[in-house]
Amino acid sequence: MYIVSVAPIKRGIPIDELSYFTKDPIEVGALVSIPLRGRSVPGLVIRSIPAQEAKSELRQADFALKKLERVRAQSFFAPGFIRAAITTANEFAASPGAAIQALFPNALLTMKQTKEMPLQKERRGQRYIFQAEEEERFATYKSHIREVFARGGSCFVVLPTLQDIESTFAKLEKGISNYTFILHSGLTKKETEKRWNAIIATNHPVLIIGTPLFLSIPRIDIESVILERESASGYQLATRPYIDMRFYVEEFAKEIGADLIFGDLFLRVETIERFSRGEFEALLRPKSRVPSASTQHVIDMRASGEQPATGKVAICSAELVDLIEEVRKKGTHCFILGVRRGFSPMTVCGDCGTVVTCTRCAAPMVIHKRSGKVTTEEVAEHIFLCHRCGLERETDVTCAHCGGWRLVPLGIGIAQAEESIKRRFPDATIFRIDRDTIERHSDAKKVIDKFYQTPGSILLGTEMAIPYLTEPIATVAVLSVNSLLTIPDFRMGEKVFRLLLVLREKAREHFLVQTRDPDMELFKLATEGNIGEFIRTELLARQELSYPPFSTMIKFTHQGGKQEGSRALADIERIFGAYHPVTFPSFIGKVRGKYLMNALLRIPKQSGKALWPNDELLGLIRALPPDVEVRVNPDSII
Repeated sequence: MYIVSVAPIKRGIPIDELSYFTKDPIEVGALVSIPLRGRSVPGLVIRSIPAQEAKSELRQADFALKKLERVRAQSFFAPGFIRAAITTANEFAASPGAAIQALFPNALLTMKQTKEMPLQKERRGQRYIFQAEEEERFATYKSHIREVFARGGSCFVVLPTLQDIESTFAKLEKGISNYTFILHSGLTKKETEKRWNAIIATNHPVLIIGTPLFLSIPRIDIESVILERESASGYQLATRPYIDMRFYVEEFAKEIGADLIFGDLFLRVETIERFSRGEFEALLRPKSRVPSASTQHVIDMRASGEQPATGKVAICSAELVDLIEEVRKKGTHCFILGVRRGFSPMTVCGDCGTVVTCTRCAAPMVIHKRSGKVTTEEVAEHIFLCHRCGLERETDVTCAHCGGWRLVPLGIGIAQAEESIKRRFPDATIFRIDRDTIERHSDAKKVIDKFYQTPGSILLGTEMAIPYLTEPIATVAVLSVNSLLTIPDFRMGEKVFRLLLVLREKAREHFLVQTRDPDMELFKLATEGNIGEFIRTELLARQELSYPPFSTMIKFTHQGGKQEGSRALADIERIFGAYHPVTFPSFIGKVRGKYLMNALLRIPKQSGKALWPNDELLGLIRALPPDVEVRVNPDSII
């Protein structure tokens, strides 16, 4: 008889492993079925020992072992994948099973295994960074992939979104289309299995372009992993177990001995700091200043007659109007970015200054145009919509604090910008991409194709539109990013700088930024493409405040009743007292009637060495109740 330890492959289960007995030996890495909460769920065998070696533990146990239900496949997961998944689980304080479910396509867990898992070749890969413009990066990737092919190796290009995958395929498949495959979660189960098996069966080296979820495909000849768009927020899982896929990709590449390339126009500050400490080599010398052929414009919107306190804002400066006129005259194209959805992102009371917030989650209410035609004068043209929980309210409300009627809409939403530009240019062809107008990837593709095919057209969009801008654009304009810079988050400056840098790269003739604070150093550095100086000042500030990469941040969030939240935070303060936790309410303190309360641990690094993860702290975190969410080095700490 054998005792096997199994990690349930299911999220939301606060159990690292369960023990069962079985008559026959089972290999580590086998996929099995186990009974859990009245259901049969998949599990990974992470340990298997003869029962006689565990006699003392069995005698002391206060429960009877159950028999293992069913073995689905022996050696289903490659050893390198298992090790990378467990390391990733520890890094993000998740259970191994939850990590595996997040790192392996669930549709393939029921796939019939056709042959034994091949043994990985012994290799020792190198880690590189590649910071350069997109055109240079992809030209280098083409040469690199062909060099890997010439050595008899395969290559995996990792990307965060479906649109990134499709545009990258178009750039890299020429000449090797028969050996280039795409994998992403938008495929049907049948098509996923078909492509997965085709990749495994192909004897020639292959190029795989896909999301991190498919990196575990058992090709023992993968010698190079390219993680493109390294700074994209899409690599961070938005739901439990909140894994940063970039960490997993790095660990997996290390386990299989593949070279790893982190590529982007502007790599994350944390990655550049690691490069400075020698953890990465440079594929090519990273560019500290990115040139641009476009004319740079930083426009002071205070000179446009704005009165923000009264809601009177100028949407387009005179300079932007002139550039739009030029685009229409020449028959080129213009993209205008708005960072906020809706009509007006915020409404305040003109008497007492109170913000109109959602009655269900306390987030600021956003003015939107009512969908469909307004048929009667009694029905208002606009409504309030909460972007956090989806609650809709009529706009004929009074101030919740003083009862006043003088409510003033503030800020520029993308819908208001569209309305204003249509009034100014009634004959212009205007397109829009944001979450209010686009539901599916295919819808966005149709809009962007029409935009590029229509001379003199204007595209308005939020950040959602940027990955679809696959060709240079004559004029790129930013309506305003000041609202982003008011968010009290230590990463926000880096995010805005990167956003401006990416848009600047897409501009062929003019790049324009409208702001009410034109003297801010960030705008100067972004329009100059001065990455080196931004990194230097950002790292100095973070080091002084002991922010990542000079520490590890662990954020706990409780969502529920106010009293329950207070008790949960009190428990966290008691349990983690030695780590000096800081407790605080969330920036948006209430969602769907539930209060959000946070605690933050800051684990310092000593001489560049991380003190996380460690077994003591990891054990304490994993013992927390399931209503406490845990995020390690999250995108936002507010």
